[in-house]
Amino acid sequence: MIEVVIPAHNAAPFLRETLESVAAQTRPPALVTVVDDRSTDGTVAVAEAAAAALRDRIAIRVLRNAGPQGPSGGRNTAIRSSGATWIALLDSDDLFVPDHHARLAGLLEAAPDAVLAFGDNTLFRGAETLVPSLLAESGVAALPAEELAPGCLTLGERMFAELTRTGVFCTSACLFRRDAALAAGLFDEAMMYSEDQDFFLRLALQGRFVFSPAVVTRKRVHETNLSQARNALRFCRGTSETLARLAAGEEVLSPAQRAAVQRMLPQALSGYLYHASRSGPAAYWRAARLALRSGHGAMAARPRHLLRTALHRVLPRLG
Repeated sequence: MIEVVIPAHNAAPFLRETLESVAAQTRPPALVTVVDDRSTDGTVAVAEAAAAALRDRIAIRVLRNAGPQGPSGGRNTAIRSSGATWIALLDSDDLFVPDHHARLAGLLEAAPDAVLAFGDNTLFRGAETLVPSLLAESGVAALPAEELAPGCLTLGERMFAELTRTGVFCTSACLFRRDAALAAGLFDEAMMYSEDQDFFLRLALQGRFVFSPAVVTRKRVHETNLSQARNALRFCRGTSETLARLAAGEEVLSPAQRAAVQRMLPQALSGYLYHASRSGPAAYWRAARLALRSGHGAMAARPRHLLRTALHRVLPRLG
């Protein structure tokens, strides 16, 4: 039993096409839940119209986000109320390919101990394919993997280390066990950015991930994507805070997992401090405090970061 969870904020331009991609599944879901995240456009109307038009193919319900605004609260609202065994996440502007459910469910059936299955995805804008393979882009496709069953691959212990990096696989290209997600604590509703990486790291502590190199999702690129470059500071902050919490011992990690976190934390903090220094003293002070708490305070005192922060304050005055 699969439930598709779609958090939707001002998603009216793309939501109908997204829902039609779910209706086209060769293995239909038991339910599709659209969680309206305080939209101010016609998102709810589009969802309700699609529910009526597609009712012979899929069942669609519309909920209101019961948590803080953002994708974490929306996803958690649906997952908590779900009775499904498996949850498929889908952003309101992305598209499933027709065998998304069949392929990923097949992986979890082939590996009953796995808690999450993922596949590849493309990135597109209009009729143009921008990235034909995210797994190739992220480097996962080139890693040595163990084949558990035909077409069912795993990175084993290495998966956790890969997840300490960002963008390993697309949130809309996975299927996971609801009970494992509940045990992991669901999404952190205080996070708006990198919340998926934070969740996947905690979920990986519940069991292994399996994957297929086949494309299961098409991710749409447009001007209102949260993943735009203008949000780099927010994503760097989210990743740094996630790794800092893991390094501080908020989760029980194996020696290999702890070593992976310790390797990646300085890199994440370096990126965070760089982008914070470009945003001004307040942002830099917040990043510096995290670096200090994490035992990497010397990174915050690097002259180039301090100079960049100072120039951010002085240059507007000169102008």
